[in-house]
Amino acid sequence: MKKLAFWGLGLVFTVMILFRMIYSKEHNKPFPLALLNIEMDTLASYVPFFPDSLNVKINHDATTQVQNEEQVCVNPKNTNELVAVWRDFRFGYRRVGYGYSTDGGLTWTDQLFTGTPYPWHSDPGLTVDSLGNFYAVTLSYLNGAPYNGLFVYKSTNGGMSWGAPVTVVDSFNNAFEDKELIACDRTHSLYSGNLYVTWTRFDYNTNTTHIKCSRSTNGGSSFIRPPVNVSDLEGVQWPVPAVGPNGEVYIAWFDYNGPRIRIDKSTNGGVSFGTDIGVQNTNGYTDDLNGGILVFPFPAMDVDISGGPYNGYIYIAFMDYGATDTDIWFTRSTNGGNTWNTRVRINDDPPGNGRDQFHPWTFVDERGVIYVVFYDRRNDPGNLLMDVYLTQSTDGGVTWSANKRVTTVSSDPTAGLIKAGLLGEYIGLTAIGGNVHPVWTDTRLGNQDVFTARVSFIRYGDVNGDGFITISDVIYLINYLWRGGPSPNPYETGDTNCDGEVTVSDLVYLINYLFFGGPIPNC
Repeated sequence: MKKLAFWGLGLVFTVMILFRMIYSKEHNKPFPLALLNIEMDTLASYVPFFPDSLNVKINHDATTQVQNEEQVCVNPKNTNELVAVWRDFRFGYRRVGYGYSTDGGLTWTDQLFTGTPYPWHSDPGLTVDSLGNFYAVTLSYLNGAPYNGLFVYKSTNGGMSWGAPVTVVDSFNNAFEDKELIACDRTHSLYSGNLYVTWTRFDYNTNTTHIKCSRSTNGGSSFIRPPVNVSDLEGVQWPVPAVGPNGEVYIAWFDYNGPRIRIDKSTNGGVSFGTDIGVQNTNGYTDDLNGGILVFPFPAMDVDISGGPYNGYIYIAFMDYGATDTDIWFTRSTNGGNTWNTRVRINDDPPGNGRDQFHPWTFVDERGVIYVVFYDRRNDPGNLLMDVYLTQSTDGGVTWSANKRVTTVSSDPTAGLIKAGLLGEYIGLTAIGGNVHPVWTDTRLGNQDVFTARVSFIRYGDVNGDGFITISDVIYLINYLWRGGPSPNPYETGDTNCDGEVTVSDLVYLINYLFFGGPIPNC
């Protein structure tokens, strides 16, 4: 029996290797991303720049190993608390790191997750509930063996410490679980507080892939098994979850059968899902951009749960291929995902200029403002060096602001010892109160590090939130200061002189700007 067991494990391992070899070379089929081989580039050279006050490095390891595949969340109860997670190679192999900030992202403390049954970690996801508890999901596996699973950590103190990992799924018969993400119901629905983990299952028994989902109804103490099947078809990958204002669970993914993006919905708290709906066709599958960067037309999705005029709208940004380069496209649904509008290009560099944009991420804040962040090569005629750009929409995705450059230094994706194929497949973004916090992979120090920034879209002086600075804002501020009127929306807009308070001095500053040629409010 022992010989038979060892023979069986050997067979499983052989199948996994063959599966990896086949699918890593055919980009028109799904392949498990966590099993991609590491390519060492010992000839890479790079002159490092140093961090500045606008772009902040999160990881503090002293190695030259890489960090990538980031996610970030902010505590809705304390906007100075942020948590980030990422894939971390500081020990020379895949782990997952976490960092926390207590000062709005200006400084960070970081460490690695521990406690899972297998030593290798990858593909981290992150969410936060309405009470400010953070949840991180990781893939854990034993390299070269058929053991792998998904595990969720919970932090109740702003990411400073984490509880023991809770199993979502572990070593399902001859399968590999890949590219997991997590979402939380932060609405007032019947399913408020539920957690939803979704991923791609690579079934080696049938050589098929399906989208799976498992839920927790007790704050992450346990997850219901077996997981629910989401996708109707096989040949799928890269699921992204989001929760609607009535507790609807949306999961969108990339379908290699099209190629296209599809979506499905659960209206009973993740117990079951309906029929898959096509979102948009794409012009290609996964591919390698200049520098060996692996990219996907995956759906970077979020839903408006603000209660505002666009409440319930679903938004998806995705990369797609053109004749000469890749761009970031946007589409929305106003009817629960049943139909989708014609896609629009939201990177505002000249079309067809041969400069790639890729790896988008989408977030909708508490006011219903949509933000999309992405890598962008518009500043490099050679289409290699990359920056991070950001744009926003305040009208439900109809119009978009001018793209804003976030990075102060362009990154060379080939810098360091590990080639750009290990740049990771996604970055992260969160926002609250007009302050936006993207996280990305940055190579200005000579290797891949996790960086962040605090980008403000607050228009100081627009205290009534109508998009303009006029006499109406003076009246609004007078009513707030002396007549018990509502506070500025968001509050920071009333701090026109940037001293951290909203007082009569701000009113004087605003009047001076409007009527006497004084300086514009701009913190």
